[in-house]
Amino acid sequence: MPKIFLSSFILGALLLMGAGCASSSVSPSPSPTPVVTVPTPMSAPLNSVTYTLQDVAAHKTASDCWMAISGKVYNVTAYIPNHSGGGVITLGCGTDATQMFDAKSKHLSPQSLSLLKTFYVGDLK
Repeated sequence: MPKIFLSSFILGALLLMGAGCASSSVSPSPSPTPVVTVPTPMSAPLNSVTYTLQDVAAHKTASDCWMAISGKVYNVTAYIPNHSGGGVITLGCGTDATQMFDAKSKHLSPQSLSLLKTFYVGDLK
Protein backbone atom coordinates (compact mmCIF):
# COMPACT_ATOMS: atom_id res chain seq x y z
CA MET A 1 0.00 0.00 0.00
CA PRO A 2 2.77 2.51 0.66
CA LYS A 3 4.10 1.97 -2.91
CA ILE A 4 0.70 2.81 -4.45
CA PHE A 5 0.37 5.87 -2.25
CA LEU A 6 3.87 7.06 -3.12
CA SER A 7 3.29 6.38 -6.85
CA SER A 8 0.00 8.29 -6.78
CA PHE A 9 1.68 11.15 -4.94
CA ILE A 10 4.54 11.35 -7.44
CA LEU A 11 2.18 11.06 -10.42
CA GLY A 12 -0.02 13.84 -8.99
CA ALA A 13 2.99 16.05 -8.36
CA LEU A 14 4.27 15.50 -11.89
CA LEU A 15 0.89 16.33 -13.37
CA LEU A 16 0.70 19.51 -11.34
CA MET A 17 4.19 20.52 -12.36
CA GLY A 18 3.42 19.76 -15.99
CA ALA A 19 0.24 21.84 -15.82
CA GLY A 20 2.20 24.64 -14.22
CA CYS A 21 4.83 24.49 -16.94
CA ALA A 22 2.26 24.50 -19.68
CA SER A 23 0.47 27.48 -18.27
CA SER A 24 3.67 29.40 -17.64
CA SER A 25 4.65 29.16 -21.31
CA VAL A 26 1.43 30.88 -22.39
CA SER A 27 1.46 34.63 -22.03
CA PRO A 28 -1.64 36.16 -20.52
CA SER A 29 -4.03 37.75 -22.99
CA PRO A 30 -4.22 41.54 -22.89
CA SER A 31 -7.10 43.16 -21.08
CA PRO A 32 -9.99 43.96 -23.38
CA THR A 33 -10.32 47.58 -24.43
CA PRO A 34 -13.35 49.15 -22.76
CA VAL A 35 -16.18 50.10 -25.10
CA VAL A 36 -17.28 53.69 -24.75
CA THR A 37 -20.58 54.74 -26.29
CA VAL A 38 -20.68 58.36 -27.34
CA PRO A 39 -24.20 59.74 -27.77
CA THR A 40 -24.99 61.25 -31.12
CA PRO A 41 -26.31 64.77 -31.28
CA MET A 42 -29.80 63.48 -31.96
CA SER A 43 -29.95 60.96 -29.20
CA ALA A 44 -32.41 61.66 -26.42
CA PRO A 45 -31.07 64.46 -24.25
CA LEU A 46 -30.36 63.67 -20.61
CA ASN A 47 -31.75 66.98 -19.44
CA SER A 48 -34.11 68.30 -22.07
CA VAL A 49 -34.39 72.07 -22.37
CA THR A 50 -37.94 73.37 -22.17
CA TYR A 51 -39.39 76.54 -23.64
CA THR A 52 -42.68 78.35 -23.25
CA LEU A 53 -44.74 79.60 -26.16
CA GLN A 54 -43.63 83.07 -25.08
CA ASP A 55 -39.99 81.98 -25.59
CA VAL A 56 -40.86 80.67 -29.06
CA ALA A 57 -42.71 83.91 -29.92
CA ALA A 58 -39.47 85.86 -29.43
CA HIS A 59 -38.12 84.09 -32.56
CA LYS A 60 -40.68 85.17 -35.17
CA THR A 61 -38.70 86.46 -38.13
CA ALA A 62 -37.23 84.79 -41.19
CA SER A 63 -33.75 85.52 -39.83
CA ASP A 64 -34.61 83.97 -36.44
CA CYS A 65 -37.41 81.45 -36.83
CA TRP A 66 -38.44 79.03 -34.11
CA MET A 67 -41.68 77.10 -34.08
CA ALA A 68 -43.41 74.58 -31.86
CA ILE A 69 -44.70 71.40 -33.47
CA SER A 70 -46.40 68.68 -31.46
CA GLY A 71 -44.84 69.75 -28.16
CA LYS A 72 -41.29 70.11 -29.55
CA VAL A 73 -39.47 73.35 -30.35
CA TYR A 74 -37.47 73.72 -33.56
CA ASN A 75 -35.13 76.43 -34.84
CA VAL A 76 -35.79 76.22 -38.58
CA THR A 77 -33.99 79.45 -39.54
CA ALA A 78 -31.29 77.67 -41.55
CA TYR A 79 -33.89 75.66 -43.46
CA ILE A 80 -36.01 78.58 -44.70
CA PRO A 81 -33.98 79.18 -47.92
CA ASN A 82 -34.22 75.44 -48.74
CA HIS A 83 -37.93 75.00 -48.00
CA SER A 84 -39.68 73.66 -51.08
CA GLY A 85 -42.83 75.65 -50.26
CA GLY A 86 -40.91 78.89 -50.37
CA GLY A 87 -41.51 81.54 -47.74
CA VAL A 88 -44.77 79.96 -46.52
CA ILE A 89 -42.76 78.37 -43.72
CA THR A 90 -42.24 81.81 -42.19
CA LEU A 91 -45.97 81.92 -41.36
CA GLY A 92 -45.16 79.50 -38.53
CA CYS A 93 -42.26 81.50 -37.10
CA GLY A 94 -42.76 82.27 -33.42
CA THR A 95 -45.95 80.18 -33.14
CA ASP A 96 -47.28 76.76 -32.31
CA ALA A 97 -47.28 75.58 -35.90
CA THR A 98 -48.60 72.09 -35.19
CA GLN A 99 -51.83 72.48 -37.21
CA MET A 100 -50.02 74.10 -40.13
CA PHE A 101 -47.38 71.36 -40.12
CA ASP A 102 -49.91 68.54 -39.78
CA ALA A 103 -51.91 69.87 -42.73
CA LYS A 104 -48.80 69.84 -44.94
CA SER A 105 -46.93 66.83 -43.53
CA LYS A 106 -49.09 64.25 -45.28
CA HIS A 107 -47.58 65.49 -48.56
CA LEU A 108 -43.98 65.25 -47.36
CA SER A 109 -41.55 62.44 -48.06
CA PRO A 110 -40.17 60.39 -45.15
CA GLN A 111 -36.79 62.05 -45.77
CA SER A 112 -38.33 65.51 -45.39
CA LEU A 113 -40.12 64.47 -42.22
CA SER A 114 -36.93 63.05 -40.71
CA LEU A 115 -35.12 66.31 -41.50
CA LEU A 116 -37.24 68.13 -38.91
CA LYS A 117 -35.49 66.43 -35.99
CA THR A 118 -32.19 68.03 -37.00
CA PHE A 119 -33.65 71.42 -36.01
CA TYR A 120 -34.85 70.31 -32.57
CA VAL A 121 -33.84 72.64 -29.71
CA GLY A 122 -36.09 71.53 -26.85
CA ASP A 123 -39.57 70.73 -25.59
CA LEU A 124 -42.56 73.01 -25.22
CA LYS A 125 -43.73 73.56 -21.63
